[in-house]
Amino acid sequence: MTARTQSIALWFGLAAPPLAWVVQLLAGWMLDEARCGDAGMRWGIDDHLWQGVISGCAIAVATTGVVAAGSMLRSARDDARGRTAFLARTSFSAGVVFLFLTILTLVGVQTLEPC
Repeated sequence: MTARTQSIALWFGLAAPPLAWVVQLLAGWMLDEARCGDAGMRWGIDDHLWQGVISGCAIAVATTGVVAAGSMLRSARDDARGRTAFLARTSFSAGVVFLFLTILTLVGVQTLEPC
């Protein structure tokens, strides 16, 4: 694996899970606003279905980031200076936390009423 590919995988592993969670929260909030607003009540938006679709996409992106960080964690064990290993550990641990938050958000939006 080239140094550029490693760098991209490390930064993707660091950025993808939190960004997926933020997009899930913002898109879900906008969906709830559209569903529960005065004009949106007549549109017939199925909130639970679309929240599930948004959350499924966010979970897929977050999982991909965790897998990328995990693969870099395995390959960074031979790093002499430790910078790559540190970023890989940080990416993996933060990715797992944000993946868990994304799953918890899915559970919350599926069990609670939107309006």
